[in-house]
Amino acid sequence: MAGANLGHRLSQKLGQRLALTPQLTQSLKVLAMSSMELEAYIDECLESNPLLEVDPNIQQRDLAAEKNQPEANASTADTEWKQEGDERWESMYANTRREGTENLEEQWTNEQSLGESLHEQINQQPMQDVERALGHALIDSLDDDGYFRSDPQELADALDVSAEQVTQCLERIVHELEPAGIGARDLTECLLLQLVGVDVATRVSRRLLLHFTEYLTDEDEKLAEKAACSIDDIGLARQRMSHLDPFPGHGLREEPNIYVRPEIIFRSLNNGDIEVEIPQSGWRGIRMSKQWKEHTWKGPDREFMTHASQEAKWLMYALDQRSETLKKVGLYLAKCQRNFLCHGILGLKPLTLQNVAEKVGLHESTISRVTHGKYAQTPLGLIELRRFFSSGLPTRGGGMISVYRVQQRLKTLIQFEPIGKPISDQAIADRLVSEGIEIARRTVAKYREQLGLPPSSQRRRASQARKSQVRR
Repeated sequence: MAGANLGHRLSQKLGQRLALTPQLTQSLKVLAMSSMELEAYIDECLESNPLLEVDPNIQQRDLAAEKNQPEANASTADTEWKQEGDERWESMYANTRREGTENLEEQWTNEQSLGESLHEQINQQPMQDVERALGHALIDSLDDDGYFRSDPQELADALDVSAEQVTQCLERIVHELEPAGIGARDLTECLLLQLVGVDVATRVSRRLLLHFTEYLTDEDEKLAEKAACSIDDIGLARQRMSHLDPFPGHGLREEPNIYVRPEIIFRSLNNGDIEVEIPQSGWRGIRMSKQWKEHTWKGPDREFMTHASQEAKWLMYALDQRSETLKKVGLYLAKCQRNFLCHGILGLKPLTLQNVAEKVGLHESTISRVTHGKYAQTPLGLIELRRFFSSGLPTRGGGMISVYRVQQRLKTLIQFEPIGKPISDQAIADRLVSEGIEIARRTVAKYREQLGLPPSSQRRRASQARKSQVRR
C-alpha cells in the first residue's frame, strides 16, 4: 500500500465578490429611511459626532420656506386636496382649544377606527338578526383596501345561508355604509358607488366607467367622439373621477397611527405638465463644523476625530445621493404615470421596479429602497409610492397593457355573454388573444376569481335556476 502524500501547496483562485464599504453601507441605510426616520437618525449623528453641525442660516431659510408653503401651494392644481386637509387640521385644533384639557395624542388615541365605525353603522340600522350577523361577517371579510374579494359561496356555507343572501346583504346594506365604495368587488364598482348625483360630471363619469373603461387613457377628443359627448363633459368627468378614492379601506384593521411626510411632491401645472419637487427638510443644513477645521489632534483624540471626520463626510455624501436618487425616480414617475397623476388610478400604466431601474440607470434593489414605505404628495392626495407600480401583459404590437384594463375587458365579456350560454375561460382567452393581448387560460381564470366572478359552469346553473323560477 502506497504511503499517503501529505504536504502544503500554494494555489491562486480568480473570482469576484461584492464588498460593501462603510460608505456604501451608510448610503444604502440612509436611502431606505423615510423622512421621519432620517431626521431622527440625523439628530443621533449630531449628538455623537462633534464635527457635525447645523448651518443656522439654511435652517432659518427652510423655516421661512415652510411658513410660505401654504401660499405657494394655493395656486397649484392640488388646491382641493390642501383645503380638505386644512379644514381637518383647523377643526382639530379648534376642538383642542375649546376643550383645553384634551391633548392631540389623546384625541388620536380615542379616534374610532374604520372597522369599528362600520360595525356600529350595522348595529344602528333596523334589520333582521340574520342580516345583521351577515353584515358583520361581510365587514370582517373585507381586505385591507376595503374590497370584498372572497367567494360568496364560501361565506354562505360558513354561515348556513345562501350565496344569494350574501350578495343581497352586500349590495343592499354594506354598499350603503360610509365611506362610499366600501365592500366593492372590483375597482369599477368601488368608483361607481361613490358617484352619487345627477349633475353632468357624475352622469358622464358613470357612463365612461360602465361602457368605456378601456378608452379612458385616450385623449379627450378621441374619448368624446367614442362616448358621443362634448370635450368639456369629458374634462368635467375626468376631474370628478380624479377625486374618487380607489382604496376606501384605510384604517380598517385598526392599525396604529403612522405619521408620514412626503418624500416627493408632484404638482399639476396649467400647461398640463407635472412639476417634481423634493421637499425641504432640516437635514439640508448639515455641514462640517468650522470650529475644529484647523485644529491638530494628537494622541488618542487623533484617531477618534479622524474616524468622526470620515463618518461626517460619508453622511453628507449619502444625503446628497438620496436627494439625487429621489429626484431621478420622481421625474421618471411623473413622465411615465402622467395619466395616473392627472386622471386617477384609471390612468395607471404597467410599471415595474425593473422598468424604472433600467430607465434611470440604477439597480432594481435601489429603486425598491427608494419606494418602500415612502409617500408622495400628488394632485390625488397623499399616496404610497408603491401605488405607482402595476403589473402588465404583453400585446401583439410589442407594447404592454395594464392588468386592470384586461380585467375590465374580461368582466365586460362575461356581462354581455349570451343568456344561458356562458363563455368558458378558454374562449375568453382566445378572444383576448385575437384582440392582441397575450394571455393564457389559467391567467383568465385567476383574474376572473379576483373579480369575484364564478366559472362558466356555475353561471350556467344559475341561469337555468332563474329560468325554472320564471316558469313556476
